[in-house]
Amino acid sequence: MLAQASAETDDLLEALVQRPDLVLLRVANLDAAELALRDVAVRLIIVCPETDAGSVTALLDKADQIRPDTPVLVLRSRSESPLAAWKGRKIGVLRGPILPETLSRSVDVALGLAGGNKAITGSQVGSG
Repeated sequence: MLAQASAETDDLLEALVQRPDLVLLRVANLDAAELALRDVAVRLIIVCPETDAGSVTALLDKADQIRPDTPVLVLRSRSESPLAAWKGRKIGVLRGPILPETLSRSVDVALGLAGGNKAITGSQVGSG
């Protein structure tokens, strides 16, 4: 997860942090995200709303190089439009305001789709 520390982000992530079937790795910048993509078995990338669009595109490019076909959930404000550079990629854009429970369900869906539409069980749900 690419997310700066903030009370708003902490509240949003609370439901994910409490899940025993997920390991959430939170990084604050693109360099740390690249390192995590190289060194950790990432199954889903989540990008919080405060991440600027250029950084999202750069992260998508890195993910395509290091971990192709990894699904990405990008959280955006309702007024922000996806960039043309995001089209045709495995990316879901969730429009805010987003409730923690909605994010948790979206993670389940994204991980299920990444696993070839298999039923999600505790042993199949991965980290993000």
